[in-house]
Amino acid sequence: MAITRNVAHLTTRIGDFLTGAQGDRSGALSVLNDILGPLPAPEHPSMLENRAEAAGLLPTIRAWQEHAQSPPADEATIHALFRPAELERFSTQTGLSEPAAMNILREMLPTAVRHRAVTAQASRAAPPVQ
Repeated sequence: MAITRNVAHLTTRIGDFLTGAQGDRSGALSVLNDILGPLPAPEHPSMLENRAEAAGLLPTIRAWQEHAQSPPADEATIHALFRPAELERFSTQTGLSEPAAMNILREMLPTAVRHRAVTAQASRAAPPVQ
């Protein structure tokens, strides 16, 4: 059993490497933004903010929103903020193995949260279109 699992894991990692799947950030970012849903607003927190608050991780989200450079999220944080079906969807839609998808989510989520906060703030500050 362990040998079969190790071979499957190794095969998946080789596939991720050969296809360059771990280097495709634009497709992964599109899938991530789709999962995250609408941008946060002052009286309408995002899905991620609601889940973070419930898990006691709202200070982490706020730090990501405020700082342009944040360290990667840890795996426990990713599992607290995303449902298993969402993680599976991210993996499936990006074509990444589950370990590769987790690694990219850990790297991308803090930056994506920051970008979404800046974009939301800019859209609120922009004058209305006539």
